Amino acid sequence: MSQTQSSTTEGYTEIGKIMAGEASTVPTKIVLIKTSCTADATQTYAGITKCTEDGLAIAAGTCTSETTTVTDDTVQVTHQFTTGAGVSVTVLGAGMVNTDGDVLFMLTCFNAGIALEAGDTLAPTLKMQFKAD
Repeated sequence: MSQTQSSTTEGYTEIGKIMAGEASTVPTKIVLIKTSCTADATQTYAGITKCTEDGLAIAAGTCTSETTTVTDDTVQVTHQFTTGAGVSVTVLGAGMVNTDGDVLFMLTCFNAGIALEAGDTLAPTLKMQFKAD
């Protein structure tokens, strides 16, 4: 599936706070995005329209370190969502969110919306790489 993705300024600000000991909530949740999705650094958790339908609300994911360029340079969060009874929604993207559910670290916007009906599943895998230039 084609997509565009971006880390966010909000996320990098939170990473700085985590490293300084000023924040302790790490990116372990996934939020699904509906209505509009723009993959750019200015996006914020407060600024996205979140799915709240049965089975599609913000959820804790499985968070691991992965290797993209060098060992463990990427954080990855995955979760399988399953729509509840009577749900009919189009998902436009997904975002990596902290445990408090108030900071958007990165987001992926799908090039085409994904229509979901009752009982459908969607399993986004979100990755954010950290590397030196």
